[in-house]
Amino acid sequence: MYPTPVFGLIGTGHIGRIHLKALQTAGLTIGAIADPSADALAAATRFAPNARQYSDYKELLADPDVTAVNICTINSLHFPILKAAVAAGKHVFCEKTMTVSTAEALEAASLRPAPGQVVQIGYMKRCFPASVWARENMERIGYPITATVRSFQGGLVSDKIFDSPDWRPAADGTPSRTRRFASGGMLNMAGSHMLDMTAWLLGDPASVTCRTWAPTGYDADLHTHGLFLMKGGTIVHFEAALPHFSKTGEYGNGWEEVIQINGTLGRMEIVYPLWDRPADFSARARIYIEADKAWEQPDFPHADAFMLELEAFAAACNSGGAEPAPTELISWQRPGIREGAVVDCWIDTCYASAAAGGKTLDVPLPPA
Repeated sequence: MYPTPVFGLIGTGHIGRIHLKALQTAGLTIGAIADPSADALAAATRFAPNARQYSDYKELLADPDVTAVNICTINSLHFPILKAAVAAGKHVFCEKTMTVSTAEALEAASLRPAPGQVVQIGYMKRCFPASVWARENMERIGYPITATVRSFQGGLVSDKIFDSPDWRPAADGTPSRTRRFASGGMLNMAGSHMLDMTAWLLGDPASVTCRTWAPTGYDADLHTHGLFLMKGGTIVHFEAALPHFSKTGEYGNGWEEVIQINGTLGRMEIVYPLWDRPADFSARARIYIEADKAWEQPDFPHADAFMLELEAFAAACNSGGAEPAPTELISWQRPGIREGAVVDCWIDTCYASAAAGGKTLDVPLPPA
């Protein structure tokens, strides 16, 4: 058994504080936090009152007591910090997306962490009990012919989203706040999680045909629509959007994150809750088997997927990176560097396809 990790969290904004709360709830040790904003550090002290504070992440990486780094900065800083943390010998948990380009993703895939050094990417939807059950039961629907994957994150925004300065570049050409934060629009912010789930259930993508939409003057997509061919032959219809619908979706609150896979023997469906309130709504999954002419839908508990993914990461650190048996939920769904690189290459190719007028493009992938 390896020592229990001491966490150093970099980036104490909104998502960073969600991670700090999850670490605190899980009873994991937070040794240090880092953020260039004094206000952000002050806001984080309620979750980490005894943590050492740094204004520069490099100082945190040099802290000998910190053994695991949790990266929650803006997306464009994820890979530089991840690379430095791996070089410093730290275990690394990195929020999605791991990188912001195919070039960065393939460089990340070439990194070689030391034996026992754990690197995990924050695709927390894998941790829901409904997700695990769906993956374990995929073979029951036979060969997956088609799939529909949708991430509509409506209901949380007002009509003003269609005239928002957060999505418009400044007069001097400075990218919008959204592009600076996420290095893209809804495909990056919402679609990345659903792409990871699609790959986890159906394997790697082969090619994409993609279009994006945004109001005039925006520099980040509000809607992305794609048609994907997976290497296994499944055809996927994909949408990621920020609509202003307020009462649509499974929960009647404008939130629609759904995966539907049609196979030769039946259908698998998964429905996901609001991203920052996973413990308030349960993720759901059900399966239809044509031979039985019936649906099967287990009851799934409410779950804090942020806490589950960090517990899985800590367990892997404790075991020196060794994976437990597949029946143990705690770790076998952990996405690593390659999984993060697949999603990032996929996203970059979608944007390239859209920029080329919807041209079908092959997705460059890291070695398996």
